[in-house]
Amino acid sequence: MLAAFVFAAIAVFNCLFQPSGASGLHKLNILGHRSLSHGSRATDPLASHYGTLTFHQIGNATRVTINNPPINLLDYKLVNDLYDFLMTLQPAPGKTTPKVVIFSSANPDFFISHFDLRALQADTTSEEADSFNKLVSSTRLLQSITSTAFIAEINGRTNGGGQELSSQMDMRFAGPNALITQWENSCGFVATAGGQAFMGATVGKARAMEYLLASKTLDAPSAARFGLINNYYDSAQELRREVDALAARIGLFSQPALNDTKFSLQFLNPTVASLDEQIARFKPIAGSPANQAVITYYLQMSNGSNTAFEKGIPDTLVRDLYGNEPLADKEKVLDGTVHSGFPWNSDYGDGYS
Repeated sequence: MLAAFVFAAIAVFNCLFQPSGASGLHKLNILGHRSLSHGSRATDPLASHYGTLTFHQIGNATRVTINNPPINLLDYKLVNDLYDFLMTLQPAPGKTTPKVVIFSSANPDFFISHFDLRALQADTTSEEADSFNKLVSSTRLLQSITSTAFIAEINGRTNGGGQELSSQMDMRFAGPNALITQWENSCGFVATAGGQAFMGATVGKARAMEYLLASKTLDAPSAARFGLINNYYDSAQELRREVDALAARIGLFSQPALNDTKFSLQFLNPTVASLDEQIARFKPIAGSPANQAVITYYLQMSNGSNTAFEKGIPDTLVRDLYGNEPLADKEKVLDGTVHSGFPWNSDYGDGYS
């Protein structure tokens, strides 16, 4: 029998800008021990609370379809539904969990979009601020639940926090509509929910630097050459067929063997301590006057609902913040933080000037 594994408990994450009286995320105990016998089959999960996820069981695999119109924004609804679902997958003695979970999207233009920037405002609500904690916890669950293999089926835009989630799934496959970007650097932020550290582990330091610092957008063939995804397919139908076939094949085999393989490969992951340090470094960056001004500007332009603007990210932001013909009200919106086309004129504190 496979010996029991106990993965390190996730640390408590205090809200970034926690209003008075709000409580931080409770401590999570993430287990990676033995789960199912060879022949067990998982059952359909319950419906998600906010309705942003739907579930379909196929043998030993669960297909999770994301639908949070108009852009699959990682707002408190989607983050809470995702977190709640992942918590149900934590193995326990006698509990049945799927061997494979496939994430796909009902939206042909967006797989998973970025995190809701309203949660990073200084005056955010406790509900919005807590969604950041749960986003980070969800990324950790994708890794620590070693009895399930997570597959991202990407056939639309994925950026920001959405790309951080997909980059921490175990496998990624993309179709003709896929556009993949980690765009935080283009507006002065950083991919703090594991996106930077896992990018280095996935594609190597040099390519990670190129991709992150330039906020590059990659189509599916480019992402495959870059090493960011496993493979790409020329049609949505072929993508779906191949991912389903892979999940079905993995589902044939022993779950204890799956558990041990995923657990054994965790030595390739960044340490939990390094991920926690990244979050600590992020706080003064997100709270700086320059970045709070960019958040205000973004919310005026889109607020997660201007689909045309969102389809162009990061180029729409780059154009407006750095372009030769910026919007007329940019200086006013950024409250004097723009000079000579370079908007980061604030001292971020030690190490961030």
